Amino acid sequence: MPSSPRNKSPEVLLERTIFKVSREIYAEYLARLDVPAQPNDRLKRTMSTKAPWDEPTPQG
Repeated sequence: MPSSPRNKSPEVLLERTIFKVSREIYAEYLARLDVPAQPNDRLKRTMSTKAPWDEPTPQG
C-alpha cells in the first residue's frame, strides 16, 4: 500500500535544514532559546541519567 503524503510529512521535515519563517516567528524562536529551562521532573531525570556511551562496555 503506498504511503500518503500526510504520512511522509514528518520525515520530510526531519530532512530539512533550512526553514523559512517570518521575522516575527524567528524573533520568538530566538527569545525562547534565551529563556533558561525551568526545572521539572522530566528535566531532572534526563540530566541525572547517564548517557549510553558513558556506561562501561561489557567485556566478552
